[in-house]
Amino acid sequence: MSVSYLISSYNKSEYLASVLESVATELTMTGGDVLIIDDGSKDSSWSLIREFSAKDPRITCRRQENRGIFNVTNQLIASATEQWLRIIDCDDPLVIGSTSFMMQLAEDNDADYIFGSTSPYGPEPLTGGPVKLGEPHPSTVTILSDPLNYAIRDFNHIPTAALIRRRSIPASLRLNEELISCQDLALALRVFEHSRVARVDAAVCHQLVQSSKRLSANEALTYFQTIQILKEFGASKFDEEYRYIAMRKIVSRALKWMRHEKLITTAPMLYSRLLFLYATLLVSNPARWEYYLDSAAESYVGFFPPDGRVY
Repeated sequence: MSVSYLISSYNKSEYLASVLESVATELTMTGGDVLIIDDGSKDSSWSLIREFSAKDPRITCRRQENRGIFNVTNQLIASATEQWLRIIDCDDPLVIGSTSFMMQLAEDNDADYIFGSTSPYGPEPLTGGPVKLGEPHPSTVTILSDPLNYAIRDFNHIPTAALIRRRSIPASLRLNEELISCQDLALALRVFEHSRVARVDAAVCHQLVQSSKRLSANEALTYFQTIQILKEFGASKFDEEYRYIAMRKIVSRALKWMRHEKLITTAPMLYSRLLFLYATLLVSNPARWEYYLDSAAESYVGFFPPDGRVY
């Protein structure tokens, strides 16, 4: 069972070296191949990638003008050749041994998608190299009883923390390239719809934190894009139960966001409307689920760049 390591790269040269080092080590353990797409970096990322790819014929790379993480993700998945895929952000080094560990657990539990936790670092680059996986404990594996429910209510892991069976990804998959963040959720929804999903209580990668360079550093953008993704997918895929779960989650999060950002006094009408909508959710399952999501989305407008930038 081999793995396609799929790396997206954009302007994070200071973190990239440790990611590439960890992938090279994992490749020797699992076999497979590596594909890196640099999305128009303006720093030294491309030089590092070219030097890295020259070391092993199993590593290929290409560079393009900046087109965004959804475009890159679509290309990476379409180009994958192995039975298992690991989609990697260029600032999240792998824990050594984690890929074969997750692959074995997925095989043992007949899972199509398995994810673990992360070990935070940053904002300075990782020093001392990636850590090795500790003693594995298969008993920590949990099979999600309702993957779509989890994706709506609790999804919070980064792409690098997951291993995906290639056959579980729809052949016709094409993520919406007009979106600019939360590609991990957009992909997971399409896999979780029909797949067996497992979670393991072990750190399988490092995660950069406290850095403004992370696309997810802007919470308002992350929350806003989450709403757009749920609406797009749920329009044809969610039944009444999933739409209700989405409404409660999204409206509740928007209220919490407004309190945290002290927007109750600056946008009292919106806050009051959201409070009313949440109250209705406590006693009924309204039919106009998109109206509830759109109302929640209003709370984030103005807190992220409106110019349509992709990074």
